[in-house]
Amino acid sequence: MKINHSYPYPVLYMNNDDYLDSSFNTKIQVYESFGEVKIQAEFELINQGIQDLIDNHYGVYLVHIECGQTSYRQAFQSSKKTLDISIPTSVLRGKILIHSFIIASEKIENYQNQLLNDWFKDIAISFEKGNLLAIGDAIETTLFEENLELLNLPSIAKITKSNKNEFMEVDIHSNFITISLPEYEYNQYASNANSRLKNTILSTVIVPSLVYVFSKLQDNHEDLEGYTWYQVLEKIFVDNNVNIHDVGTDSLSALKAAQMVLRKPIRTSLEEIEKRNKMED
Repeated sequence: MKINHSYPYPVLYMNNDDYLDSSFNTKIQVYESFGEVKIQAEFELINQGIQDLIDNHYGVYLVHIECGQTSYRQAFQSSKKTLDISIPTSVLRGKILIHSFIIASEKIENYQNQLLNDWFKDIAISFEKGNLLAIGDAIETTLFEENLELLNLPSIAKITKSNKNEFMEVDIHSNFITISLPEYEYNQYASNANSRLKNTILSTVIVPSLVYVFSKLQDNHEDLEGYTWYQVLEKIFVDNNVNIHDVGTDSLSALKAAQMVLRKPIRTSLEEIEKRNKMED
């Protein structure tokens, strides 16, 4: 995203003198967590006139995110001093450019600001909706390919058919998490696991299984930590700055942990169903 250095109206920017004794800075932090890129922006504005525009809903903070490799472009707005953004890692790859601005959220006429430089005195100033009021910090970061790898669930879980069970059962006392499905359920799973509804299948079978697994951790870490599936899941939590010993406690429920590891599977499956329904209409 190219930033112009000249506008037909005043813009608060570190590279010009349109305003005196004023500044607009943005602290931007980027990190990955369970399949999402998290972006935290903290805005620091020193200019009461522009602050008044934001307080009166004529201006708004804006963060623009652009990824050339995937053609992802999106703007996020806030009237608060902070803005938290979550983006699925699957839609970003390689270099990511993040810019911060304050823009006019409404048309502004007869604009006045006591900190404007003298050359704007006695000049009628107006802003159209979307015009820049201030330009803040920008950063460039790179999302490496290896960070995009999704959990390879087949490496730690096996789905098997049980001719005697009426309900799904989960066994965790081996190197694999073994999920046993009754015959009909297994046949449907086997037929549809690679279909356009594969994420829905994932939510239906894997989510409750992981909830069961995580509900058993608290009292059994020493007994389970030698198994391959435990070590794989422990590494996933460590890579995302979460202690596996917190899973199943009040601070991180088994249900939430399962959704984190599977990267919001309920949302993904509902989006899958929505997409399929639109194709049939």
